[in-house]
Amino acid sequence: MNLFHHGLLRFQQFFTQPIPVAPLGIFRLLIAGFVLLQAALWYPDWEAFVGSEGWVQWEISKAFNHSWHVHLQDVYVLLRPWGINDGQFIYLFFVVYVVSATGLLLGILTRFWAICTWACHYVLMSSLPTYVYGVDIFLHISLFYLMVMPAAKAFSLDAYWGWVNSAPDWASTLAIRVLQIHLCLAYFSAGYEKMLYTNWWEGDVLWRAVIQPDFRQFGVYWLSEVPWLVMLLSWFTMFIETFYFIGMWVPRLRVFWLLAMIGLHVGIGLFLGLYLFGLIMILMSVSAFGYDAWQDVKAWGKQEKPRAVIA
Repeated sequence: MNLFHHGLLRFQQFFTQPIPVAPLGIFRLLIAGFVLLQAALWYPDWEAFVGSEGWVQWEISKAFNHSWHVHLQDVYVLLRPWGINDGQFIYLFFVVYVVSATGLLLGILTRFWAICTWACHYVLMSSLPTYVYGVDIFLHISLFYLMVMPAAKAFSLDAYWGWVNSAPDWASTLAIRVLQIHLCLAYFSAGYEKMLYTNWWEGDVLWRAVIQPDFRQFGVYWLSEVPWLVMLLSWFTMFIETFYFIGMWVPRLRVFWLLAMIGLHVGIGLFLGLYLFGLIMILMSVSAFGYDAWQDVKAWGKQEKPRAVIA
């Protein structure tokens, strides 16, 4: 019975015992910065992306949506009585999106700007269904977390000016744990599912990905002469993803696992051209486990035992 109560106490402490709030601030800074980077990349073709007569006209993109989705056209209808044409509207929307992300980055009225950024991104996802893929989904998840998490506790003007209590508490611990567990489940699901297919064990999926025209970035046909290398890279991918939920919790493994995960996503960006997807996944892992990994590195430098998950 004592063992049961001890285990229950440890479980409760894992989610409620105050821990440093720095990961929340890092998460907010990295995700808000990513939003601004993505917006800057979009801007040269903004009208072509989201304009009423762009690459995918509003009538077509709206037809792909469910009736409960909020499309750019729905927002425009609300503002049209003010004499704004559709061309002016899409750039006004862009300004609101950028201002919201900037407010989130600075951490001033953090929750308000987090809600605004999430809402703008939701409208964009609903308006561009043909362009939505993994990067948009994980960014949207991150923005949702920032709406409900106490993300202003660290590295924010709200904390600097005393508008929020920056002291660690159970809510900040719970927020960090939810992000960490979410990533563990996501990677385990991705890795385990890959293991169910023979094509992944043989390296065939990886080979086809790097040579097909839609993704090919370099002439890597020479890999056909070293099939064992493609197979090893495929095994590495499955291993790192599936056992992420273990490697990230073991102090003496965490640094190497994080570096391996960063290397994996850098490879995805370089060889498949999925730069933004690779970047958002790196930023999420760094946000969730980067602070703990850095504490491990500092502990090694001091020749101390790395800090455990629960003090």
